Amino acid sequence: MKAANDTVVKITYQLRTEPNGEIRDAADEAQPFSFLFGHSNVLEGFEKNLDGLIAGNQFNFELSAADGYGEYDEEAVVNLDKNVFAVDGVVQDDMLFVGNIVPLQDQHGNPFQGRVVGITGDKVTIDLNHPFAGKPLFFSGTVLEVREANPVELEHGHVHEHGDHSHH
Repeated sequence: MKAANDTVVKITYQLRTEPNGEIRDAADEAQPFSFLFGHSNVLEGFEKNLDGLIAGNQFNFELSAADGYGEYDEEAVVNLDKNVFAVDGVVQDDMLFVGNIVPLQDQHGNPFQGRVVGITGDKVTIDLNHPFAGKPLFFSGTVLEVREANPVELEHGHVHEHGDHSHH
């Protein structure tokens, strides 16, 4: 079976941000990555490069920054008051250090993350860009399996390994 819309694709992969650079993310045979093809669960360019592949096929491709996580946006680096990180009136100083990924919420309560890039007085500088923004992405790996998605997976829009759907 070929990777196509409404199939479940299971792969191993390695991701680098330089052609022969360090591995920045990976999935191996012990813990492969599975996704529902055609349901916007992965980058569009990633899926396009796997389209039509079958179990046993290897892949090796590059996505430009624009086709990956977008260009780096200087305006997505913001200064927030430390009191934004208060729980029950107490600022969580243990989470405020350069390099830490911190949980945030938008005005509608939707969660997202930012990376602390600076702390000055009562201000915390947060970078809201994806860590791979502005970087090309170099993927390599192997397709382990392609199968038809079951009706529950199609309804929910994502893979249910081993019949698991306990999140609902």
